[in-house]
Amino acid sequence: MNLHLLAGVAVLLILVGVSAYREALRNEPIRRSRTRSSALPPADEVE
Repeated sequence: MNLHLLAGVAVLLILVGVSAYREALRNEPIRRSRTRSSALPPADEVE
């Protein structure tokens, strides 16, 4: 198998995984304690 093709497929899989991970984090409700985050804007306004 061509090494360039193999590297391209690996990079594509990594990008798909990172994209899915970011989407899951965006849709997950935040349930952490908000002791220090009172000065931070809500998660919807960060982007």
